Amino acid sequence: MTRTRATAAVLALALATLLTACGVRPTGVIAGGDPATGLTRGLRLYFVDSGGLQGVSRPNPRIQDLAGALKLLGVGPDADERRRGLTNLVRFTEIDVSGEGARVTYRSPKASFDTDRDRLPNGQLVCTLARAQSYLSSRDEKHRIRPDDVQVTLVNAERRFGPYRCSQFLTG
Repeated sequence: MTRTRATAAVLALALATLLTACGVRPTGVIAGGDPATGLTRGLRLYFVDSGGLQGVSRPNPRIQDLAGALKLLGVGPDADERRRGLTNLVRFTEIDVSGEGARVTYRSPKASFDTDRDRLPNGQLVCTLARAQSYLSSRDEKHRIRPDDVQVTLVNAERRFGPYRCSQFLTG
């Protein structure tokens, strides 16, 4: 019986070695160049699908200000994006938006901005405006702002909501 156990142990060890030895040898550090930038350049608009917010690329938008980005958002997803299940939940009564540095304020006296009920439309606004502020700032190399650094405040007739960062709407 001892010999059977020894044979089984040797076979198990050989099998484990075979399964873990994939033939890849360790290497030193290899320079990979610059980070990927493909879809992160240009403007991104945020629409909604069954899983939450989804950013879509608008690589060469012809916008001059934040209001231009919101007008693009108001147009909604294109035909291909609608086929993929994307929709726009934001309804504009007016567009009054301003930004300075990493701060953006969107004012809409008639909007509710209810933090529970309006979470996805608020996220669409915050993420689109953060991305637009970053995009617009990218024209000036010295004052470039990362989208993650932009804080957006939503203001209605009754109160201020935020400031928010886009990441607050992309997670849970």
